[in-house]
Amino acid sequence: MAGVAADSKNANPLKVCILWHMHQPDYRDPVSGQTLLPWAWLHGVKDYGEMLETIVETDARVTINLVPSLLEQLERYANGEDRDRWLELLSQSPSELSDTERLFMVDQFFSVNEETQIFANRRYHQLYQLRGVGPQSDAQRFSEQDLLDLQVCFLLAWTGSHLRRKSTVVADLLQQGEFFREEQKQQLLVCCNDEINRVLDFHRQLEESGQIEISVTPYAHPILPLLCDLRSALEPSPGLPLPAADFRHPEDARLQVREGLRTAERIFGKRQRGMWPAEGGVSAAAVKLLQEEGALWAATDEGILARSLDGGLTERSNLYKIYQYNDLPLLFRDRELSDRIGFLYAGWKTAEAVNDLLKRLQRIALRAPGGTVAIILDGENCWERYPDNGYPFLRDFYQALQKDPQLEMSTIKGALAKSEPVSLNRLAAGSWIRSDFTTWIGHPEKNQAWELLQQSRTEIIADEVNHALEHPEEPLSELVRELLRAEGSDWFWWFGDEHATAQADIFDRLFRRHLEGLYHLKGLPVPARLHQAIKPIRKEVVGLEPTACFTPQIDGRIGNYFEWLAAGRIDLSVGGAMYAGGETLEELYYGYDQEQLYFRFDQPELLRRLCGNGGYFEIRLIVKKLFQLHYSFAEEALQILFDGKQIAAGIGACGQILELAVPLTALQLQVGDIVNLSCHALQNGRENGRWPTEGNVSFRFHGSVLDEDNWIV
Repeated sequence: MAGVAADSKNANPLKVCILWHMHQPDYRDPVSGQTLLPWAWLHGVKDYGEMLETIVETDARVTINLVPSLLEQLERYANGEDRDRWLELLSQSPSELSDTERLFMVDQFFSVNEETQIFANRRYHQLYQLRGVGPQSDAQRFSEQDLLDLQVCFLLAWTGSHLRRKSTVVADLLQQGEFFREEQKQQLLVCCNDEINRVLDFHRQLEESGQIEISVTPYAHPILPLLCDLRSALEPSPGLPLPAADFRHPEDARLQVREGLRTAERIFGKRQRGMWPAEGGVSAAAVKLLQEEGALWAATDEGILARSLDGGLTERSNLYKIYQYNDLPLLFRDRELSDRIGFLYAGWKTAEAVNDLLKRLQRIALRAPGGTVAIILDGENCWERYPDNGYPFLRDFYQALQKDPQLEMSTIKGALAKSEPVSLNRLAAGSWIRSDFTTWIGHPEKNQAWELLQQSRTEIIADEVNHALEHPEEPLSELVRELLRAEGSDWFWWFGDEHATAQADIFDRLFRRHLEGLYHLKGLPVPARLHQAIKPIRKEVVGLEPTACFTPQIDGRIGNYFEWLAAGRIDLSVGGAMYAGGETLEELYYGYDQEQLYFRFDQPELLRRLCGNGGYFEIRLIVKKLFQLHYSFAEEALQILFDGKQIAAGIGACGQILELAVPLTALQLQVGDIVNLSCHALQNGRENGRWPTEGNVSFRFHGSVLDEDNWIV
């Protein structure tokens, strides 16, 4: 805390540099002018001011990284310039809604964390059950009061801890719980908009006071090395299939960096700033460009350092130094610490999570006294899984850091002032994800997007980019801005099979609309190729469905070949490993007969290790309600829980494989139901693994109809 005496600090403490990355792409359709997705506004209500409030309360010192495309959206919302379809529907009285608008609300206004927001709220849970599976008929079940309650419950779910405690409007509505009135909803919307309106000024004030450092990302969050030269993807991934187009535009990359720095200067004032390149994507060419454009520092992942050092990272203490390449200081994030906050600690008790993180930092302080550890991660998305939007964890963590004499909270700029950077002879190309670029290139959908981008750029852009570079005193033309927005990484992130979202079609459309915008601005007809979706229609089922009903023997052994032959299969490895050990649960097999639902996992030793003697493996099943399946390795017992209480027992066996059988009657499964699930390894109340990393996977339950559908004469 602020009151800790300065002389109680170690003379050579470990500098702990925490960077929270705040990022949303530009969701405005450049053709219609309508904002298609509300995430910048919603996170503005729940997270951006919230994070600063905790920093002020604890007198912490951190670095906040803001993406210019997010800053511009927050400006537009504050100025009343954004036409947001979601907010327009939230503002309307349910009596004014068309059938299409009612359906949209019922389909989209449950876009919150189910476990922490829907199942924890009695009225929201009732509405969730009312929604059911079928879309059109279910929307018709909602009365006007149901729709009004849905609007308010959705808004309340997107309020943070500080707003809930400090706003009487929010607190009173949470206490009331249901039967909301239209005027109450309008008061809530005013409260939320007030929160949006103060966010940018709040950041400016804290930076001026020295409590935070504001860094930025290149303008539209592009992967800089790929803009410089798509072939840089081959360095970490030899043989990777590349697009047919030879995209090499370092001039675009330079303009992205320059405009990113200029946007921050316009909003927050003139000062030299560091940069978190989008997704930590670096290469020798990209870092040279950052240095030439005046970036104070850059940061990326430890995997890049391991590939840049001759001996790799065999000596872990080498991670806790500030390096430089081409005269630009570089920090490398501690992947384990960062990922523990982002993916793991949400399932732990606050005190245990803070204590675990503190002990790990103390061990680093002994190993690298006077060194610098960089903890860098997304600052908005992970908190929805934490109790109270992450406030108790962050408060206690910040306070614990400041009380420990071995540790010193520092902005990155502050750490640089106390350090002598170590020169790197080479810098490997890659990102924070797998130390390569395969998240944004290599898949046919991603490659097609690059080809469309290159073709549109060739047909539309003449000397506009070079003119912008040669005349930095002039504001960017809208044509150049549209090109930069189309080069953002988010569109490529959602193409391919690695990530899934219910709004994948909107991301696809937005990418192509930014390219369409180039033609509109030049007064040229839009090519037909831009009207064709890149991403196929999203399937409900992840993986393969069962081919028939079957009844396996639950004995934990790999039986004869035919025992699980008809099983469905779901990929759980999407998004990578959830816990810091780096391994991941690859897949599950599932199926059913007329009495039981069956699951099989082929990595029992991984689960045993993560659960330990006192833990259990949990499958969370959402079928209108949340059910929890708890398998204890020690007791070899399977419990089925609802609302925290055991309602039935299943059968489980673990040996060569883990096999589970769950009574269908306990789950109240009906033919046609969509089953959403996630898998969790828990030890002494701590979540040590989660699959998939984000969200759920799903399958449709066909029951005995499955055999009828697959019957062949």
